[in-house]
Amino acid sequence: MNRTRMWIRLVVVVALVTVTLGAKDSKETKGVFSALKVGQSVSLKDEGSAFTITFFEPELQQSHKVIEVGNDYVVVRDIAGVTETTIPVYSVKAIVRVRTNKP
Repeated sequence: MNRTRMWIRLVVVVALVTVTLGAKDSKETKGVFSALKVGQSVSLKDEGSAFTITFFEPELQQSHKVIEVGNDYVVVRDIAGVTETTIPVYSVKAIVRVRTNKP
């Protein structure tokens, strides 16, 4: 009887850990910045109160590189390596993907 309870507890713990880790992974891949990757070349357009971030597929050299992507912010460095800009999610008007190849 004690052995059965031990196995049941073990199965419950394994199931909870699996569900918890699965939920964490799914949260990391969703969101406004999910299309942006570290090292990706992007351009910024200042729209006054917000930025438009544009990138090309396949990748083309542009004015900035993504150096960090968080859940609610992105950090970009200009091509000269002089300025790093942290852009919070509430300061993004749009993220634009431009596909230059035909399907």
